[in-house]
Parts: sequence; C-alpha cells; structure tokens
Amino acid sequence: MKLATFRHSNLGEHIGVIAGSHILDLTASDPGNESFATMLSLAAGGGEALARVADLVRMADEQGANSGLTILPLGEVSLRAPIPRPTKNVYCVGLNFKSHVEQNAAATGIAPDIPATPLFFSKPVTAVIGPGEGIIADDRLTQKLDYEVELAVVIGTGGTWITPERASEHILGFTLINDVSARDLQWRTSQFLYGKGLDSYCPQGPVIVTSDELGPLDTITLELFVNGEPRQSESAGNMLFDPAVAISELSRGITLEPGDLISLGTPGGCGYQMLPPRFLQIGDVVECRATGIGQLINPVVAPTVAA
Repeated sequence: MKLATFRHSNLGEHIGVIAGSHILDLTASDPGNESFATMLSLAAGGGEALARVADLVRMADEQGANSGLTILPLGEVSLRAPIPRPTKNVYCVGLNFKSHVEQNAAATGIAPDIPATPLFFSKPVTAVIGPGEGIIADDRLTQKLDYEVELAVVIGTGGTWITPERASEHILGFTLINDVSARDLQWRTSQFLYGKGLDSYCPQGPVIVTSDELGPLDTITLELFVNGEPRQSESAGNMLFDPAVAISELSRGITLEPGDLISLGTPGGCGYQMLPPRFLQIGDVVECRATGIGQLINPVVAPTVAA
C-alpha cells in the first residue's frame, strides 16, 4: 500500500491510500477510527489498524463509488510529508554506501575508511518539509548547499534491543528523504546536527510504501536529479548497513517508537564530490526518486525571514 498524508481544500489534512489516479481517504471513510487521524496514529495502531486499511481498500476495489467510502482524484489534493511532524528527531545513517565513502575521501583529501558500525546523527523535526515545499538557500548561513537522496525506514511497532532477525516486524514501510546539507556548516565542527538540521533540510515523501509491497533492496534504485540533470544513481542493495542492522544498532538502549524515521544514507554523486563542486542555487529544482516509491520534488528558494 502507498500511504499518504494529504490536504484537501474542503476536508483539511487527512491520511489515505493511493491507488492509480485516486486516493482513498481513510480519515473521512472511517471517522470514528482514532488510528486514521494522522500517520503517527496509524503507525501506533499496529497490525489491527493496517488490517482495517486493507479491508477498506478491498471494499473500494470491489464496490467503487457504491462503497460509501470517500475516494478522491489525486488532482484534487496536495501531498504533504507523510509524517509532517515526527515525535522526535529524524535519525540518519552517515557514510552508508561505499561509493559515498570513497568520493567523500577524494573530495576532502582523507583516506577512505569503511565504517565498522553505523554512524548515526539526527535532524530536528523543524527541518521536515513535504513534496513541493521549498529548500531554503540562505547565503547568510551557507555557500555550499548540497543534496543527498536517501531511502528511509518508518517504524511501525516500537521497541528496544531489537535483533536484526526481528527487525522486519517493526517496519511500517519506507519513504524518501533528501538529506539536505550545508557543507560549510557541517564541516566546521565534528557534529553534523547544525549543518544538516536547518529549517527545510529534511524533505520527506511523497508516500510511505508498506514493506510487503516495496520488494528487496536490490530491486530499488535511488536517483537524484537537479534541474533534470542526473547526479546520483545506485541500487539501495549496496548499503553497507541494511535497515535491519540500522534498526538493531540504533535500538540498543534507544527506544524506537511508532512513526520514527531512520534515513539510511546516500550513494556517491553529491555536489561537493563533483569536479568542480556544484552546489544548489535559488531556482534549482531537486528531484529524488526511488523504485516503487515515486518522486520527491522540491524547489530551492530564498529565505523569507530577515536578519
């Protein structure tokens, strides 16, 4: 299933399931169901909530307009970030592709060092934006605004000390994240949060695809384009640490909760790794793609807040 958070001019912000050119409005179709209020409540609802979603999808497929369900044309809604306001910081895995490690080393003049364990950092929830929203290029803060296409896992059932073998039981699905980074801010200290955590630096979407539908990692190609020009392309199967390992390592002493996001790293091809380096500018359009998930498109815009 392709789960989405969307806004409708008459209905407000709801969650739904996308099928073809339409979206089944879960919030309006089952208004007494608390699990359908937001994507966070759906994740918290666990298997029972997802079973109810599957029932409604079957009803819509079999009965169509006669089902009594609210089914809307996609053209009438605007997609938001699937989880517009996570309950806590978005977790991220750094240096999770060999190509990124090697190109990072070449660009920064250091020896390539393949990590033995996942490198974690995080982005504040205020960094999250959805499809079509603007990535802020503020020259008061950075001259080196960059992009990173990443597959992100969305936690369904929470837990701690989760083993790799049981990790799949804790996954709701997968989405796309653009790990936007101000390289000059990122590199001025040993900590990544500020250089990767400014407002708008975590585009997310366009949907969450449930893990049963997405397929194996080696069937998923991650791609990124700037103004239609290809910059990044690699199989998600080339991750150094797959979702099960990331979930297991992160949950060793940290409780993962429904709706938590773990962004799983980027392949090579970032702007700072090009010769010469090419950073994002106001007016650019950044498009992230992943097989089975779709496209996450965001323009680069000027800041609206004066100093």
